[in-house]
Amino acid sequence: MKRRIFKQFLSGILGILLLLSLAGCGQSTSDSKPDDTMEAFYDLIIKQDTTSMTDLGIDDSEASDTLKTYQTSMISTLQKSFKNAGVTITKKQANEIYKAISSKLSSLDHKITVTGQDKKNATVKVSSQYINYLDIFKQAKQTTLDELKPLHIENLSDAKKQLVSNVIEAFNSTDVSSDMHTQTFKLKLQKIKSGKNTLHIFFPDNYEEVGSKLMKNATNQ
Repeated sequence: MKRRIFKQFLSGILGILLLLSLAGCGQSTSDSKPDDTMEAFYDLIIKQDTTSMTDLGIDDSEASDTLKTYQTSMISTLQKSFKNAGVTITKKQANEIYKAISSKLSSLDHKITVTGQDKKNATVKVSSQYINYLDIFKQAKQTTLDELKPLHIENLSDAKKQLVSNVIEAFNSTDVSSDMHTQTFKLKLQKIKSGKNTLHIFFPDNYEEVGSKLMKNATNQ
């Protein structure tokens, strides 16, 4: 179950950031630092926060819609992942698990450093603490199996509730790492159309790669 859950959870990220429009004409421009851009991506993917995106000049409704689509995708992916593992959970249960995951990821410390920059290109290093995502699901599954017999849980519905409860508790109680994982990202100075404006900012070419690498970093993959 754990491998499928992570694989599908991660795949739900891919394509989400494509909602941020590229190129086109606009009425105003904005300059940003490369580390501001990576802070915005980190906050959106890991902390579920659009503030840094809007600080870049990204349209507020566009950023909010992107986050909402991202969250809906993650909840749906969790449901499908459990179903593929033979356990059907409700949308409400998937949402509760997702909130626990998001809360723990939001607690991670991180550091963003520009390691190289010229007029058109930049290299940015993102370091962050992490959680052992797959191990958390494994732990919750084993805890549930150990509890079923002594708690006299025989009803399938009750067993599923117990599993969901244990997954949530495992995420809530897990310790974050004492060290950090690091990923390096390349950005280019680009025209980004957002709402009525066109922004001149450092932005990655491959949004899917950014989301994937940030999530892998934070989940120890």
